[in-house]
Amino acid sequence: MRVKFFFFVRRAAGTDAIDVPASTAPDVQSLMHMLVQKYGPAMRDEVMDERGAVRRDLNILVNGRNIEFLDGVQTRLVDTDVVSVLSPVAGG
Repeated sequence: MRVKFFFFVRRAAGTDAIDVPASTAPDVQSLMHMLVQKYGPAMRDEVMDERGAVRRDLNILVNGRNIEFLDGVQTRLVDTDVVSVLSPVAGG
């Protein structure tokens, strides 16, 4: 699957996208934990809260659909998916 990074998550990853086999991250939660292992503390700060859960204010889209309207962090992933991970952004 293709994982795209935006805003502060992109900075933490040091790249704008990676390809990951769905077998290594079968759902969104597994994917976020895999990203933390791959990219370390900077990524953890962007995608996890203080309890180690995926941040609720993080915007994660699977094939353009927000996971809030799918199965949340339990949303299953397949190799043909495109996952977009966006930091929360504020401003006027």
